[in-house]
Amino acid sequence: MVSALDADSPIATVFGAILMLVVGAGLLAVVLIVASKMSGRRERRHWMAGFAAEVSGTFHSEHGKTSPGFGVDPVSLERPLAEAAIVRCVEFRYRDHDFVGVDYLDDRHQPGGDSTPRAFHSVQLRVPESAPLFVSADGAFPTRVMREFEQVKTFDRDFDGAVKVRAADRERAAELLTQEVRDWLRAETRLTQWPVYLERATLRTGGQRPLTRETLLAEADYLIDVSGRLPTDRF
Repeated sequence: MVSALDADSPIATVFGAILMLVVGAGLLAVVLIVASKMSGRRERRHWMAGFAAEVSGTFHSEHGKTSPGFGVDPVSLERPLAEAAIVRCVEFRYRDHDFVGVDYLDDRHQPGGDSTPRAFHSVQLRVPESAPLFVSADGAFPTRVMREFEQVKTFDRDFDGAVKVRAADRERAAELLTQEVRDWLRAETRLTQWPVYLERATLRTGGQRPLTRETLLAEADYLIDVSGRLPTDRF
């Protein structure tokens, strides 16, 4: 009599396959757990985590259990930063202002249909709610801004030639861009590197590549200077 568990029997074959699947699933689970722990350790060693501890801020990671208390998703401005798919974020107070610094991935900025995710960053300053305003030295605004907001003309030829502005209320923005504000913006060399967007209770800037401590603080200082010059509470 041939046993049902003989090596060549169908039952033995099925049993062996099931056993291999169970073992494989177990090994995969172990690998994922180890990888997750290693990733967690790397994030805890990331400079943002140390910076957050240094300034009594909060570090938020992609797989962490905390979320930023303010800010907007730099990819989809329709939702708050707390719901965004970020890589990491540090939330902190600096020079009596509330900031978030965010590392994230995006594939929408690539020419030629390249959909490879690239690293970007965003630094955001909490400000009072106001009408949207966008300021750039080269006028290279996102498509959404070009489509939804009007170009502001101040009829100051030097300013209009050097600085591009778009706003929800063109006339109101032109009134608030006083001669003093226009002169400062035109002379502000940092504007050529960092455009500023005032929208959804944040004043923000950003660029390519992940944040460094130096870049984070430099952009934070810049945003504080901009907020001190622009009458953001009146837009």
